[in-house]
Amino acid sequence: MKLDNSNLVNELPSITVSISTISKNLYKFIKTFNFSNLVHANEVIIIVQGEIFDEEIYKIDKKFIIIQDENIGISNSRNIAISNASCDYIWFLDDDIIMYKNSILSLKKHIAKNLSDIYTVRMNYENTETPYKRYSNRLGIKRMDSLKVSSVELIASRQFLNDKNIKFNKNIGLGTMYPSSEENIFYLDAFDNNAKINHITEYLIAHPYIDRKKNHFSNPNILFAKGIFCKRYGGVFGFIILLYFAFKVFSVSLNLKLLIHLINGYFDGRKYIDNA
Repeated sequence: MKLDNSNLVNELPSITVSISTISKNLYKFIKTFNFSNLVHANEVIIIVQGEIFDEEIYKIDKKFIIIQDENIGISNSRNIAISNASCDYIWFLDDDIIMYKNSILSLKKHIAKNLSDIYTVRMNYENTETPYKRYSNRLGIKRMDSLKVSSVELIASRQFLNDKNIKFNKNIGLGTMYPSSEENIFYLDAFDNNAKINHITEYLIAHPYIDRKKNHFSNPNILFAKGIFCKRYGGVFGFIILLYFAFKVFSVSLNLKLLIHLINGYFDGRKYIDNA
């Protein structure tokens, strides 16, 4: 069911907000997420992986679409959103993201001024003004920017994704054996299909604090996924990125086994890309 958007200007694009969660997080998500900040969304789809109970679902506004997914993996959840969305654009969010009061309306205004296929937005850490990462000040971003993108910062044209048959790689991403890099490959797939990509410099969402460097370069399965990404990037630059990741591994730990996982991901990466 679509949300009531009668208070919005008709010429603004329509937005589907898709939120991915899992059954064990559902109670916390319902209790802590500020659903009132979704008021400007034209459609909200909540994808729950795992068993869900009526007493929890009854607490969610009936205007929202609830989809139970018996599979696992954030990529599968994102792809369900692409298949079920009905609006012009899809914003991919997680259950721990903090959305600001007028973020969706602000996004619509940005899109209306500069129509593109893909948008990226900025995110800071919860209860601070500290950026989640170092963002480029360029409005038109490039192939190399695939290194930095997070899926919750991505807004994509539904028509573009369907026309180009672009989906998230179900072999990788949170919830799978290799919990990383699905958004980076998704961005590459869009870029390589000649997507017009625009960066919005406004901070529209927040994320709880995590030590990104330590987490991303000390987990062997994440490093394997990063090796797959390097293979997908391809060519000399893909190999240079692999060397950069290897340097980051050694900056965290002098554990040779971690480096081997990264290299194995690179050399085995093609089968994970081709069988996505």
